Amino acid sequence: MSAILRHMTLRLWTTALGGSLICIAFLPFWQRILGIAASWVPVLLVLGGCFALMGWIMNRVGLMSIRRQVAEAAVWERAGMVSEAGAAVERAKSVYDGFWLSPLQRRRSAQWLTLRLARYYLAQPVLHAEGRSAVLSYLRLNPADEAIAFGWLDMALREETHAAEDHDVAERIGAALTDNAQIQRMVMQFYLSDSRSDFEAMQTYRRVWQLHADLPVVLVRDLAHMLLSEACLNNWALQVYLKSHAGGDVDSLEGIAAAVHWLRPTAENRKDLSAAQAIIDGVDEGLRRKLTQRIAFPEPPAEETREPRISPPRASSQKRVDIGRAAASLKNGLGWLTSALHVGIPLARYLWALGHVRRAIVWGAVFASLGLLAIAGWRMIDLRQNDTEPAVEQVAVQATPPVVHPFTIQVAAYLKPEDAQRMVDHLNQQNLDAFLKKAAGSNRTWYQVKVSHFATRGEAQVYGETLKGEGIIDDFYVTNFIP
Repeated sequence: MSAILRHMTLRLWTTALGGSLICIAFLPFWQRILGIAASWVPVLLVLGGCFALMGWIMNRVGLMSIRRQVAEAAVWERAGMVSEAGAAVERAKSVYDGFWLSPLQRRRSAQWLTLRLARYYLAQPVLHAEGRSAVLSYLRLNPADEAIAFGWLDMALREETHAAEDHDVAERIGAALTDNAQIQRMVMQFYLSDSRSDFEAMQTYRRVWQLHADLPVVLVRDLAHMLLSEACLNNWALQVYLKSHAGGDVDSLEGIAAAVHWLRPTAENRKDLSAAQAIIDGVDEGLRRKLTQRIAFPEPPAEETREPRISPPRASSQKRVDIGRAAASLKNGLGWLTSALHVGIPLARYLWALGHVRRAIVWGAVFASLGLLAIAGWRMIDLRQNDTEPAVEQVAVQATPPVVHPFTIQVAAYLKPEDAQRMVDHLNQQNLDAFLKKAAGSNRTWYQVKVSHFATRGEAQVYGETLKGEGIIDDFYVTNFIP
C-alpha cells in the first residue's frame, strides 16, 4: 500500500508542477479565445493529460527496468553464476514493489513476473522458502501450466514433509490437468507419500490406474499398502492387490484373502476373483483364516431382516426434554435481546446527539419496549402451556414411527470419519439420499456410507446396480436399515 501511495504522490506532484507551468504559459491565449469564464476547461484537460502522461512514463520505466533485470538474471544463470542471478532477481522484485508501477499496471504485470520468478526458482537445486512461496502463488492462479506444475511436483516429491498449502496446490494441478498422464502419476505419488486416503486422493488413484496400464512395481506396492491400511475392499482394490502380489509383494495376500471371503461375484469381478481364489487355494488353511480375519466388516453382506424394537420414552425423560426445550427457548430469546441491545444502544446514542430527532427516538423506544414486553409475555405463556401438557400426550407425540422401508444399500466404509463424511457430501451433491452410520467391529470402528431406503431387497438391489452402472459408486451391498 505504501508503494501505491508513493506512486500516486509522485504523479500528483509532477502533474501539479508541470501542468502549472504549461497553464501559466498558455493562460493568456486561452482567455482571449474562450474568455475568463471558460478558461478552466483547458486547464483541467492539461492537468489530466499530465497526470496520465506521468503514469505512462513511470510504467514504461518500471517495466523496462524489470525486464532488463530478469534478462540479466537469465544470462547469469546460464553462465552458472547463481549469486549474481539471484541479485538481479532481487533488483527486479524491488522495482516491482517500488513506486514506479501504477496499481493497474502492477496487476497486469504480476502474472508475467511471477512466471519468470517461478521458472528461475525451479531451476535452482534447492527451493528455499521465498522461491517456494513464489512458485505456489503462481500455481494457485495457473495450475494448468504443465511446465511449472511438472517442475514443482518433481521438486516436491524429493521433500520428506509437505504443508497444507502444498496439498492444496497439488489438488488444483490434478483437477486442471486430468488428461496429462505424467502429471497425474506425479500427483498420485505426492498423495501416496503422505498416505492420503480421502475422496480427492482416491479419485486420483483410480484415474491414474485407468490411464496407466504399466505402473511401476514400487508405485503399485505403495498403493496396495495404503489401501490395506485403510481396509479398502472393492473390485478396484482387488485388482491392485493382485497386481502388487504379482510383483512380489507378500503383504498384498491379506487383501486378496479378504476379497475372496467378502466380495460377491459379479460380471465385473468374476475373473479377478477366480485369480484370487487360485492364489488363496495354495495357502495353508490356518494362515488363510488369519488373513481373512484382519479385514472384517462389522456386518455381513447378507443378513436376515430384523424388525426394530420400539420402546416408548419414559415420562421422567420426557419431562426433562420439555424442561430442556423451555430453557433453550428462553436462552434464544435472551440472546436475541442481547444482540439487539448491542446494536441499538450505540445507534441510540448517535441519534440522540442529533437533537432534532430526540422526541421521535423517545416515542420509538417506548413502543419498542412495549413490543418486547408483549413478545416476552407471549413466549412465557407458550412455555408454561408446554410444561402443563399431560405426560401421556407427550409420549404419544414422541413415539418412534415403525420402519416401513427396512432395507438400504451400503456403498463404502471408512476408518476415518472425515473421509466418510466427505463421501456423503459428494453423494448428496448428486441429489442422493446418503447418510453416515457408525459401526463397531471386532477390533475396529467403521464409518459406513449408505444410500436411501427401500421396502424390499429387490428394489435396493436394482437401485444399487443403477448407481454402479452410472459410475457414481464402485460397489455396494444390500443391508438392513436400523434407525
